[in-house]
Amino acid sequence: MGLCVSVARPPNGVYVLKSTVEMRAFINILKKFRGYATTLITLYINSERPMPDVLNLLRSEWSTASNIKDKTTRTHVQDTLERIINNLKGEAKAPENGMAVFAGFHMINPGNYEWVYYVVVPPQPIYTFKYICDTAFHTEILEDQMKSSVAYGIIVIERGEAVLAVLRGGQWEVIKTVEFFVPSKHSAGGQSANRYKRQTEHLAEVFYKVVAEEANKVYLSMPALKGLIVAGPGPTKEDFLEEGGLDYRLKEKVLAVVSACCANEYGDTEAIRNAEEQLKETEYVRAKELMDRVMYYAVKKSEYMVYGREKVLRAMEMGIAEVVVVAEELGEDAVLDIVMRGDSKGVKVEVVPKGVEESKTLVQAFGGYVALLNTPAWVLEQEASAAQS
Repeated sequence: MGLCVSVARPPNGVYVLKSTVEMRAFINILKKFRGYATTLITLYINSERPMPDVLNLLRSEWSTASNIKDKTTRTHVQDTLERIINNLKGEAKAPENGMAVFAGFHMINPGNYEWVYYVVVPPQPIYTFKYICDTAFHTEILEDQMKSSVAYGIIVIERGEAVLAVLRGGQWEVIKTVEFFVPSKHSAGGQSANRYKRQTEHLAEVFYKVVAEEANKVYLSMPALKGLIVAGPGPTKEDFLEEGGLDYRLKEKVLAVVSACCANEYGDTEAIRNAEEQLKETEYVRAKELMDRVMYYAVKKSEYMVYGREKVLRAMEMGIAEVVVVAEELGEDAVLDIVMRGDSKGVKVEVVPKGVEESKTLVQAFGGYVALLNTPAWVLEQEASAAQS
């Protein structure tokens, strides 16, 4: 049996996750735990499942576990089931989005075990009831939720090049690039001018159809696709929509046609920026707007802002932090630690995803932590001076 190690983690307890960023961080931590044999228990409970039924199943599993021959495995499984039962029996029912229980004894090394107990309430509903006993926690249902979260397609097209991307949660990624030779428009001389123009227009139409075929394959396979942004320089984007053969179901989902410099990652970010009004509900755009607010405070209201972990934590402790902003790049341990502290203090915590360009500014300029205050920052300095004297 391989040697396991101690895992840096947030305290045992109940976590109500508000975004895919927080859920991704939690999943990464859960994946690090390992049990002695099949002793880690994963339990998914949908909101419709009566809690008495859940408890009856767990009691039945406890009885079945008495037949396990290996003493350590039997003890760990039965002890874990008892603790889950004791924690759940006071619950009338699962939350509206359901809940996932991850419990058991993580093996630091043979003979050295650490109790792990997390209840996760995800940002999207759990629709199934599932009990699993294994050497590791099963996070597949939570991962599937992230994959199936609302998505937006982004098509950036210019003459002879196109990029198909998807924006989901706080991140976007390129799914497909298309290249096709289309001659540039220029004035051909003599009698060949009209023929050259017709050939160029024909090649452009073929290119539009190739892009449309790829877009139909990519986006029609996404059941969670909420909308489509079409972007590019000049009239190319409009020509594509008119002549490209994009499936009518996708045309109905076009939210905006906006300008973008070019068919690459810069064009994608420009398309998202120019369609912010249509994408304002996405985590990505909300994070960019949040960072705009942070930069406004840094320039115009610096006395109502502190940054760096220690000052932010002190502002939270004193109750003067209105909003705390933390970078996902700091890692899941740091993110979940600050989210947990915010929940306990009633402070709103916002996590800026790695995929947002401004997240680098948050890390490099502010150490990854910012607190926007409801009281001037000098209160913190005054309190620090009083503590030293």
